[in-house]
Amino acid sequence: MRSRTQGGQSMLEYLIVLMLFVLALTAGPHSPLERLFEAFGDRYERFTHAMSMP
Repeated sequence: MRSRTQGGQSMLEYLIVLMLFVLALTAGPHSPLERLFEAFGDRYERFTHAMSMP
C-alpha cells in the first residue's frame, strides 16, 4: 500500500513540474510559444510565396 501512495505522489510532482513548464512557455507578451508560432507563420508565408512564383 505504501508504494501506491508514493507512486501517486510522484505522479503529482511530475504534473506540477509539467504545469510549470507549460506556464513558462506561455507566459509573457513575447513568450517562446508565441515566437515559435510566428516563425512557423513566417516560413509558411515564404513557402507559399515561392510556390506561387512562375
